[in-house]
Amino acid sequence: MSFTQNTPVRLAAVLAAVAYGGLFGVAPATANALRDSDGDRMPNVWETNHGLNPHRANANGNPDHDGLRNLGEYRNSALPHSEDSDRDGHDDGDEVHDGLASTDADDADTDDDGDLDGDEDANHDGVDNEDEDDANENCVSDDDDRDGDNVNNEDENENGTSATDADSDDDGSEDGNEDSDNDGEADEDEDDSLNDDCDGDVDDDGEADEDDGDVLGTIVSYDDATSILTIESLAVGTLTFEVTEDTEIEIEDADEDGTTADLVTGTMVAEVEVDDETGTLEEIEIYAL
Repeated sequence: MSFTQNTPVRLAAVLAAVAYGGLFGVAPATANALRDSDGDRMPNVWETNHGLNPHRANANGNPDHDGLRNLGEYRNSALPHSEDSDRDGHDDGDEVHDGLASTDADDADTDDDGDLDGDEDANHDGVDNEDEDDANENCVSDDDDRDGDNVNNEDENENGTSATDADSDDDGSEDGNEDSDNDGEADEDEDDSLNDDCDGDVDDDGEADEDDGDVLGTIVSYDDATSILTIESLAVGTLTFEVTEDTEIEIEDADEDGTTADLVTGTMVAEVEVDDETGTLEEIEIYAL
């Protein structure tokens, strides 16, 4: 009899404990997941899981020299220590900053058409996405070579070789020494520029030497009333963005952030960062007049 009488009391106690956990247990867990000790807009948990120091503000760091700062890596679900997070042959920085938002840094085949994003031609100029930066580069050491065979990962699939096996056909000759297209030139030399004098990141500014001095285009106009920014891109023509209060304006080689007052007609734009899903302009980097 006493068991029957006490059962509701015990049940109430259990329900109260569950409710307490629901009210007071989830919030701290959520708070911990979002905690940002150094105020660099990247959660401690994410920084720790990706080899960064959660107690040192390093949003502008770029340890993999892919042209995408750590904060950009976080925003785009990319990896701060891999220049090509999804291994599609297209560097993270190029995927985010091309102004087209046509590919994702964390999806090797964004449009699910069976072709890697690096093998697409987003601006229809006859040059694959992964090779757009090769035409003007003076350095071939910017792209990953996972197996050390002197053929960049982005080119291995085109040669029919493996990016993780230096001697894909096990014939005793490294892939770089092969001539997959029988044109008389070794595969390791196919992508060379005539002026290979790059030393990675000579000025240690976190940006690969091939990307120093990059120009996306020029500001045509900025309307302060509508917050509409128009850029004439060298590669894809006219680009239009809305500048919001969350848009970061960076000035190349300057120690301070810019403002909308710096968005002056004729100002050269180094790069833009656009949210893949919303099309929101997250960051614009310009050169001081």
